[in-house]
Amino acid sequence: MMKTQVLRLSLTLSFALSLLTSAAYAQETCVSANPVIGAMQAQWNNARTESAPAFTDGFVPVTLTLLPLPEAESKYGKLAIKSKKEMRFTNRYNWRIETEGDYWIAADSPAWMDVIDVANGRQALEPLTFNQGLRCAGIHKALKFHLHAGSYTLLVASEDIDKVKVSAGRETSQE
Repeated sequence: MMKTQVLRLSLTLSFALSLLTSAAYAQETCVSANPVIGAMQAQWNNARTESAPAFTDGFVPVTLTLLPLPEAESKYGKLAIKSKKEMRFTNRYNWRIETEGDYWIAADSPAWMDVIDVANGRQALEPLTFNQGLRCAGIHKALKFHLHAGSYTLLVASEDIDKVKVSAGRETSQE
């Protein structure tokens, strides 16, 4: 009887210790090796809410309000969203780049994000790379673009949600 209780206690302690170790490891692994995404992650839970913001260079997390697609298109005209999926909500935001560089833009959902070069025929730019983000930290995905100084439009669209948290940051050289 005593051996059984000792064995149960030992197994319970081993299990509890493994849970604590797993939780600590999960917390430690939920930090991006990318310094730009890591900086966004550090501020991710402090997002402010905006309905029509304008951004300059990198920006802290902000929760954007998207409009139903018919309302957005009556306000802006026909929006060319590159997604193959049917989007129900969208909005566009002015984004001014003062310092040329590689910029990451992250979102908390699978929302579609296009960066449109206002000066170059209003064409959506192709991202340099795509990152699945840090879902454990609330970042669903991140896209990297090389942006020259100038004016851009950030077009955000979603199939099913009308609020999307986004943030952007510029890479700096590692010298």
